[in-house]
Amino acid sequence: MKNGSKIFLIIALLAGVVIFMLLKRGSNYSSSGSGKPAASNSQQAAALENMTASKPIAEAASRQIIAYYFHGTVRCTTCLAIEQQAKALMEQRFTPQLASQRLLFIPVNYDLPENRHFIPDYKLPCPSLVLVQKKNGVDEKWKLLGDTWQLITEPAKFDNYVETEIRGFLEQIPSDGSLNSAQPPASAAR
Repeated sequence: MKNGSKIFLIIALLAGVVIFMLLKRGSNYSSSGSGKPAASNSQQAAALENMTASKPIAEAASRQIIAYYFHGTVRCTTCLAIEQQAKALMEQRFTPQLASQRLLFIPVNYDLPENRHFIPDYKLPCPSLVLVQKKNGVDEKWKLLGDTWQLITEPAKFDNYVETEIRGFLEQIPSDGSLNSAQPPASAAR
């Protein structure tokens, strides 16, 4: 083998090892930098099911809004910022709805084999925040919040946008769990 071919082979091998390590690290540890192993999406789903199963299921819980933050294994600073900002907004402004489980925030890694179906299901162009109105676990409507990428550098506008969209979805589900007779907002397109 010629020296040039050997060097190329070594560089390609090193690059492969680095990529493997980054992917492994990203899937095993939380993005918060705490160094603690992160729960997998299946563990998060099981925890969510256990949490729901431990409470008597009320009619209100049969209708929910889920704010999914879909992301890949390798994440950029902007992707992490969108997730953190959206989660913080919901925790600050939607505490009662989160406590009653009318609203849930669920991050999902769409690179995992069991989650890849979400990409075509919600027409995900990239890491995205998606609001989904569910009734008894079945999607009734959903909306991809595509402006989050443009607004993340303007926190007040980002918060206003996300809050307005969530409130629009929540207005369709009163606290008693029944569906309002009003038609969904035209902006909540599928």
